[in-house]
Amino acid sequence: MTIVPLKKVSIVSVLDDKERLLEAVQAFGAMHLIPLRPAQKELEAVPSGTGRDAVNALRWLMDCPAPRRPVTEKDGFDVDEVTADATVNRQALLDAEDRRAALMKRIKDVRPWGEFSFAGLEEVGGYRFWFYVVPHNKLAAVDPAGKILEVVHRDRRNAYFVLLSPEEPPADAMPVQRVHVGEHSLSELERQLEAVEILLEDIWAERRALTKWRVLMAGHLAEAQDRSARRRAALETADEGRVFAMQGWIAVDRVSEVEKLAAEFGGAVIVEGASEKDDVPTLLLNRPELSGGELLVEFYQTPSYRGWDPSAIVYVSFILFFGMIMTDAGYGLLLLGVLYFFRERFEGSANGRRMLVMGYWLMVSTAFFGVLTGSYFGLTPPESSFLGRIKVMDLKNVDAMMRLTLTIGVVHIVLANLMNSRHANSTSGRLQPIGWCLVAIGGLTAFLGSTYQILQMGGLILAAAGILVVGIYGSDRKVTSPKTALLRIFDGLGAAFRLTNMFSDVLSYMRLFALGLAAASLAETINTLSGQLVHAAPGIGMLIAFAVLVIGHGINIGLGLIAGVVHGLRLNVIEFFNWGLKDEGKAFRPFRKQEIGQ
Repeated sequence: MTIVPLKKVSIVSVLDDKERLLEAVQAFGAMHLIPLRPAQKELEAVPSGTGRDAVNALRWLMDCPAPRRPVTEKDGFDVDEVTADATVNRQALLDAEDRRAALMKRIKDVRPWGEFSFAGLEEVGGYRFWFYVVPHNKLAAVDPAGKILEVVHRDRRNAYFVLLSPEEPPADAMPVQRVHVGEHSLSELERQLEAVEILLEDIWAERRALTKWRVLMAGHLAEAQDRSARRRAALETADEGRVFAMQGWIAVDRVSEVEKLAAEFGGAVIVEGASEKDDVPTLLLNRPELSGGELLVEFYQTPSYRGWDPSAIVYVSFILFFGMIMTDAGYGLLLLGVLYFFRERFEGSANGRRMLVMGYWLMVSTAFFGVLTGSYFGLTPPESSFLGRIKVMDLKNVDAMMRLTLTIGVVHIVLANLMNSRHANSTSGRLQPIGWCLVAIGGLTAFLGSTYQILQMGGLILAAAGILVVGIYGSDRKVTSPKTALLRIFDGLGAAFRLTNMFSDVLSYMRLFALGLAAASLAETINTLSGQLVHAAPGIGMLIAFAVLVIGHGINIGLGLIAGVVHGLRLNVIEFFNWGLKDEGKAFRPFRKQEIGQ
């Protein structure tokens, strides 16, 4: 686990070669570009949607049911034209479906009034129609005196009244507010609906016709995205006269490759080291089997370039924490089988393969801790059996589980402080974390050895020594006067106040025990309830019990997955990062060509 050292590389070449050089650098795919001039207005003018629209268009065509046979010959294919046609088709379909939904609702509202059309005012003596939907329980409140009323329809709940009046009746003329029926008759609305449904069929036929280009579209998608990225990158270079300059960060071991690339275009290369003022991106490099930890780390926070890479530690601890929370061998093996069955869906990209491997390990961890706690879909094997004999943990032993989880918390936080100390570049940065390690270990020793006075006293002394170290090395402020001495004391006191954070963070690891016990208890309750149903209602009770088992364990698995991910990550990115990482960085984003499937 390491953060790759980077160099700042500047390439200077003639302006006529700018497009070709940018394309070559993009094909090289290992440089994080640095904007050399502000070009926000120009960037906003660039049609950045070229790549995005192509992605959306391809997704629209790929999701179409019953697609046509794909065309593989490029004759007659224009990626921009197909993108535009698919975009228009998608919007037309959405508009037509919205129109159909509105018409169907309108027809439903108008149907109780029957078929009618409004005549001219002169034909009905200047009278207008006013419509009311009156519930049956309010019919007694309808006063027909002085009104021209007609009930045109009744159903189980309402009566539909039409009131004739030259002007709008007052609000208290009827026991309910009037409704708006609209100017179109029922038959007219139905004709409009028929026309919209025919239009929808035409739009769907057009969409299916466009699907013949989906294979060629996928092949040209990366080209469209790359072209858009190059246009944007070209606006951030420094152009002067007949030359231009571009700049970026690159791994130290690849500098020679950049020099060779620039030489092919007759360009010059300037290589510089990273200074303290540079905002250097962070490029993480881990062994393939641990690279999934990079996804977990960057999901929340990218470590600083001048810090350290916690990916491997976070990866391993997340897998262990997840298994302790789910802690059921049956669940783990079941989900392991599901993952294996759907493995092909993850194998299309590098990140997908990382997630698949991580998923395998998460399920293995769940099954492993399930075996240790003797939980198999909430069932506990007999003590005399093989599975019963290898059960070494009892989730219901509160005292033992509390000691275990607190020990895990201390080990995790001590590890964070040790790594923080190792990569610090100041005296206080190196020694203050050591002080917190002494505090955590001393506190744990005092707790675990509470029945042994020597251990308890030794732990308290160790914790006190740790607080003293933290206070002394609370800052690197030099003492040159009484004022600076007083400020140094305040720095130490401020640093020592983090003792409450240490206490609460260690206690936070008890969620591993609490969530594991909750999941196991819920599984047992589901099994008990199912057994009671079998005995309570022979025959049909068997079917109900089976449904309770499937639904209940399904819900428990879902809750366990959510809890395992949320709390397993939380203990890493909150508690662990709180003591291990000081500064946040920005991720290394190489300027490179896109690959289909990523």
